[in-house]
Amino acid sequence: MRTLLLLFSFFCLTAFAQDTPNARQAKRVFNTAWNHIYGQEGAKFNYKINILSLYKEEGYSCNKGKKSISEHKNTIIYDNGDLKHIVRTNKKIVELHDPKVNKKDEKLQMFKFEPDSYNYAIAKDPEGLLVTLEAKPGAKVKMKKIIALLNPGNYYPKKLRIKVSIFWATITFSHFQAGNIDDSIFVFPKEKYANYKIIDER
Repeated sequence: MRTLLLLFSFFCLTAFAQDTPNARQAKRVFNTAWNHIYGQEGAKFNYKINILSLYKEEGYSCNKGKKSISEHKNTIIYDNGDLKHIVRTNKKIVELHDPKVNKKDEKLQMFKFEPDSYNYAIAKDPEGLLVTLEAKPGAKVKMKKIIALLNPGNYYPKKLRIKVSIFWATITFSHFQAGNIDDSIFVFPKEKYANYKIIDER
């Protein structure tokens, strides 16, 4: 009985700790930043990814709801929400993919965000606002910890450090712009790649 009472007290204290003004503000601020990247208003930005210095990538991305376009070394991806075109400029091929199938990809699921699965905290940093997310005990999420450096005022992301399993991934953002994204940018310009080989991967 004493053990049960101790466990009950622990869970009560944990729940109370996450009902503080700091935790509520941190969750609101981070969700605003996340929606800047993936929300319906749309956003475009340059990025750099570094995973343990073993994998590095830099490029450009533009997202608006289910639609997106991105570009990095030798690869341009057009996704209108119904059909994804992956252009391999070095091989002069265009792959056709079903976005709904790709969303089930294990690698993509690693970065699936579930807002209620984390404890939140926010603090001021010399470079902006620092929001820290720790996965709740027992939460079945791949991202165990997220440290977000955000721009004060508009909460645009400057840097994300994400712990997936035992490794850390760092994503740095620049030239971030939210809103005023024309849907025409997500349309695949087939005339531009008329001489490319089409490979249907659906």
